[in-house]
Amino acid sequence: MNHDALLRIAEDAVRDTGRLIRSLSQSERGVAGTEIGGREVKLHADQRAHEHLSRILSRTGLPILSEEDKESHTKSLDAIWVIDPLDGSYNFTRGLGHSMVSCAYVEAGQPVLGALFDVSTEDVFVGGADHPSRMNGMPIRCSDATALSAAVLCTGFPARFSFTGGAGTDSYFAFMSGFAKVRMLGSAAHSICLTARGAADCYAERSIMFWDVAAGIAVSQGAGARLLTPNQFSLEPLSVILAPPSLIEPVTQLADRSRAFPRH
Repeated sequence: MNHDALLRIAEDAVRDTGRLIRSLSQSERGVAGTEIGGREVKLHADQRAHEHLSRILSRTGLPILSEEDKESHTKSLDAIWVIDPLDGSYNFTRGLGHSMVSCAYVEAGQPVLGALFDVSTEDVFVGGADHPSRMNGMPIRCSDATALSAAVLCTGFPARFSFTGGAGTDSYFAFMSGFAKVRMLGSAAHSICLTARGAADCYAERSIMFWDVAAGIAVSQGAGARLLTPNQFSLEPLSVILAPPSLIEPVTQLADRSRAFPRH
């Protein structure tokens, strides 16, 4: 199956799954449990989204790696769907903001295609490095900002982020302080989509998981953004920086100077 066909399937799948999530009653949405010392909330809606999205994608015959299916986490990152059925679960259950249905097609460990559905707004983002990205069918492009003094950074403290203090935390704050504005929105996928369409200028996060960012990385690259961190993806916590070409040099210098994202 060619990439154009896969992208159409992914787009339809996230839209259909997102509309299912929007239709759930309050009891069907609620908290099912917590993980990572209570810092990651799992909802009944997460499981419903996983089942629905997986059922649609399974028709392609390709394997599926889902955040909600721990048995799938041993699969090879090659010719595979990587999904986060509901990124921003806590936002969703508390009405705090955006949450996203996220689906990436990954080849040789690289996100090639991405499709995302915003549960709050019903916006759909699709694209990839070789597929110019679109929001609701219209082309999108990352920003052309040239100065950090006017740039907006989207970031966050994911469940696996260490708050133990010391040089690691200080370096991260030093990195964030280099931007004009910093926004933490509770969904890595939504933050990357804002970067892809130029509403924000840069996305950076440490200790984030591949399924949280895979689809967004593909879409942001299709919108012209560049990945500045090492791109040897795995299912271990990752560091990710995405920036427009016009900010590559100052963001790289800031990352190196702050030592927030050590080079490997």
